[in-house]
Amino acid sequence: MRFAIRDDDTNFFTTPEELEACYSNIWNEFPVTLCLISKVKGNWKHWVHQIYKDRHQTDWAAWDKDNTPHPIEENEALITYLKTKIKEGKADIAFHAKYHRNGDEQLPNERDNNYVRGAEFFTNRDLTDYIKEELKTLDKIFNYPISVFTPPQNLLSEKGYRAVINAGLNICGGGITFYKKQKDFKGLINIGKQLGFKLLHKGDDYPYVLNYNDHREIVYHYPLQPGTPLKQLIDAFEKARKYNGDFVLSTHYVEFPYTMTYDSSINMKHVLEQFLEYVSKYDVQKMTLSQLLK
Repeated sequence: MRFAIRDDDTNFFTTPEELEACYSNIWNEFPVTLCLISKVKGNWKHWVHQIYKDRHQTDWAAWDKDNTPHPIEENEALITYLKTKIKEGKADIAFHAKYHRNGDEQLPNERDNNYVRGAEFFTNRDLTDYIKEELKTLDKIFNYPISVFTPPQNLLSEKGYRAVINAGLNICGGGITFYKKQKDFKGLINIGKQLGFKLLHKGDDYPYVLNYNDHREIVYHYPLQPGTPLKQLIDAFEKARKYNGDFVLSTHYVEFPYTMTYDSSINMKHVLEQFLEYVSKYDVQKMTLSQLLK
């Protein structure tokens, strides 16, 4: 069985101290894939906590006006820190977003509420070159080949999905249903694999990486959020382990200090440590997302 950790949203506002507090006692054993926002718009550190607190009452007009891009390379301390962790084999990097905001003139009709304004690739536009440009920039900064994409808010339109593939990236996450994906020979085989698995194992997720002609995907990942009980993660892990499958834990470092909604005596990092202690009982290959999807 293979196991990877996906952490979204590392960006200009991220500090080495924050990542160190989250992972210093974890990534010696469990390498972590940090999924980057290359030019986050607005004061992300302010808004991520504000939106968590205010939910639908967030001042969205103020959020919309706060749209200055902040290139990740302008945080020199973070770049130096990430290069060191990559060299040590503790961290891997992937592409998550450019601005972490949807830039369409008109938002897609299916997803027009405020919470998905950050769903950058749930789009009506062809963003292939847009993605390629950011990958070139990140490659120059880190001298590290980025091969994996994780969708903001786990949402992709069909155009967004095609752009990611055309830009040469593998994908961790769903976004669109499997029968709308590539229908060449390998694509049809993948549809058959997933349909057959669902028929044989009702209620269980397809637990393996899918190979397409030009990329690879792992569709299912299991989020750790402030409302996630430990038992929910363990149950999902055991289902994947039953099939000797692939398991991706997804999380956000910025939420690690948040207390759990069902128990204010513990925070999200505490639940993560408990879960990883459980995982360590078993014979799992601990790897990065880039390795899992290679």
